[in-house]
Amino acid sequence: MVVKQYLIIDDSEPDAFYLKGLLSRFTFFNLVGIAPTIESAVQFLSSQSIDLIFLDISLDGQLGLSLLKTGMTLPPVIITSAYPDYALESYEIGKAADYLLKPFTLERLQISLTRALQWQNQPTVIEKNEIFLKMGRKAQRFVFQSIDYIEAFGIYSKVYADNQMYLVNEGLALLIDQLPARLFIRVHKSYVININKITSYDRHTIWLGQTKIPIGRSFRPSLEGLLSVFDTNSNEEP
Repeated sequence: MVVKQYLIIDDSEPDAFYLKGLLSRFTFFNLVGIAPTIESAVQFLSSQSIDLIFLDISLDGQLGLSLLKTGMTLPPVIITSAYPDYALESYEIGKAADYLLKPFTLERLQISLTRALQWQNQPTVIEKNEIFLKMGRKAQRFVFQSIDYIEAFGIYSKVYADNQMYLVNEGLALLIDQLPARLFIRVHKSYVININKITSYDRHTIWLGQTKIPIGRSFRPSLEGLLSVFDTNSNEEP
C-alpha cells in the first residue's frame, strides 16, 4: 500500500482538525503538517515530499489562491472554503483538482480524493537532490540546496554555489529544465534563483543576501504570488 503524504494549509484549527479526523479513516493518508500561512506552506513544500494539498482560501489576510500562482510545481490541490466565490477563479488557474465547500461530509471528501488521485496520472519517480554539470571535460557535482543562483553567460552558464562561481557548459534554457521547480524559478532572461535564498525584494530587484538580482519586466506577473509569501518590506520605486 502506497501512503500519500498530505499537507493542510488552514489558519483555523477547528477546520484543520475536522479534516484531519475525516482523513484518519483512510489508512493510506498521512498528515505531514498544518500550515497556517502560505509562507509556512512553502517551507513544508521546499523541504518535504508532499502528495496532496488541502488549501483554504482565506488565511488571515492572505488569499490561498496566491500559492497556485507562485510558479512552484505543486502536487494535486483540493481547495477548502466556506465561500463559493472563488471556485471559478481556482479552476481558471488550472491547478486545483476540486473545490470543497465547508462544512463538507465524508462522502463529499471521498469524491475530492478520487479526483485528486486521478489529477496526476504519472509514474512516481525518486526526486534527486543533486545534479552533475559539465565544466570543460569534467562533470561537477552540485547539491541543489547549495546553489544560490545561475546567470546566463552566452552559450554557457555561471553557477554560484558555496561562495564560488562555476562556469558550466550548458546554457540557461537547458539548465532550468533540469532543476526542480519547487526550488528554482526564472526571474529574468539571464537569471534563475533558488527560492530558499531570497532575503528581500522590491518591484525591480531580488536580494540573495548581499547579491542583487534584477527582475525582468516580463517575469513580474508570474512572480507576484511567490514574492507575496515573504514577510518583508518592499522598497518603493524611486
